[in-house]
Amino acid sequence: MRLSTELKENTALRQVAIVLLALGLGAVGGLAIVAGNPVVPFVVVIAFVALPWLITRPMADIMLVAGTVTLLPFAAAPVRLAVFTPTLLEVALILLYVAWLLRSLVGAGARGKESKGLARTPLDVWLLLFVGATAFAFVLGMARDASTDVAHNYVKLILSVGIFFAASNLLRSAKSVALTLKVLIVTGGIEAGLGVFLWRLPDTLALSLLSRLSVIGYPTVRVVRYIEDNPLLGERAVGTQVDPNSFGGLLVVITVLTGVALLARKPLLPRWLLGGFFLLDITAIVLTSSRSALVGVVIAGVMVATMRYRRLWGWGLAFGLLLLVGGLGTGYFARLALGLQFQDPASVMRLAEYSNALDIIGRYPVFGVGFGTAGELDLTTGVSSVYLTIAERAGLITLALFLVLAVVFFMSTIPAIPRSLRRAAHWVGDPAEWSALDVALLGGTASILGALLVGLVDHFYFNIEFPHMAALFWLTGALTMCARRLLVEGSESEPSGAI
Repeated sequence: MRLSTELKENTALRQVAIVLLALGLGAVGGLAIVAGNPVVPFVVVIAFVALPWLITRPMADIMLVAGTVTLLPFAAAPVRLAVFTPTLLEVALILLYVAWLLRSLVGAGARGKESKGLARTPLDVWLLLFVGATAFAFVLGMARDASTDVAHNYVKLILSVGIFFAASNLLRSAKSVALTLKVLIVTGGIEAGLGVFLWRLPDTLALSLLSRLSVIGYPTVRVVRYIEDNPLLGERAVGTQVDPNSFGGLLVVITVLTGVALLARKPLLPRWLLGGFFLLDITAIVLTSSRSALVGVVIAGVMVATMRYRRLWGWGLAFGLLLLVGGLGTGYFARLALGLQFQDPASVMRLAEYSNALDIIGRYPVFGVGFGTAGELDLTTGVSSVYLTIAERAGLITLALFLVLAVVFFMSTIPAIPRSLRRAAHWVGDPAEWSALDVALLGGTASILGALLVGLVDHFYFNIEFPHMAALFWLTGALTMCARRLLVEGSESEPSGAI
């Protein structure tokens, strides 16, 4: 249904749109006066023209979030509003929540089962408890560090985590799940290609190109990154993700989803395109020199091979033997061995971070030190581990809730994977829809496994400086749980509680 028709038929929605447009016109004048920048009113006008369309199209908002996460995660407004600078990611997330709220309250464009109540998952209660625990830790930590930047960054993090609830309720059909997967795969593949392209360019040219992103809030220092910060050891691919390890963490999820889609009975996209994206993803992971990302992808691949595509074992072993015989990647595997033995500078630094984090946890075991500074000169927050980050920031109770979330997630999804294959014969409707849901279930479960393994030595999936990684993690989790639910609803001859 077109937007004009929706506005004509829905009085409540039409009134909301008129109010928002009126507020927008007032904001334009105010910003024009305060900012003194002719670009700002122009951008605001464009934004408010698109606003009524966006708040009635939640799938467009999900796509905007996915595209922002993969392509421009640090994009920000060119002007500071009050005490903070809004980012594209938080604007996209807020639009998503508004669209979800309007669809729930006034049923804008909703029809049939998509308008029926809240969609529940086994993770809901545990995730609410987790978010509540972090909020309590944040409030306590404000006594140590009450800066507006910390508060703003925490809000962005919670908005990103909350995408799980919005996506779980808005992805009510196989088509919406398939569309979200396509956007992640395509934009992630483009980002991987961009990372490879920038890595291949001369350093000065890559620096010049990336520095131009400063107009939308990107940094201008340490834009081009090197192994151990030593240009002699080689450049690391970063794309537009700022940090090569963060780039690697993003590629873990994208690579696994793309690989499973490539193997599917009915691929979401042409196989030649999926194959090209997959090669770009793998190449970019190698060029990031992120050892944890490579290990995460391999372990996720082992899970996919074990649970569904067992022929991958033969291909994987053959490829590994080829690497050993040909001596390919010798330097890479040597660095991996040094890392496992904690003998290289990066690993030594991590050991120091772990020791400091354990000291913080020992002093503040229940609710941590919050999301700012530790408040003591001898303690420095920041550690390369999701689990230690949660524990030092929000305490051991919050870490326990996160671990429970992981256990409940896998207890819900892993048994559903073999059942999904059996349900293919009972699927009511287009087999391509079953295939898309199966990709989301298997690929999403393996992606989360890879991400949790990466989280042992990297902190990007729960870091107030990298909220887009939290958004990617929880959006993937929501995709997986939605696929699990829809596989039950779309099949016949088996009890609905079987998955």
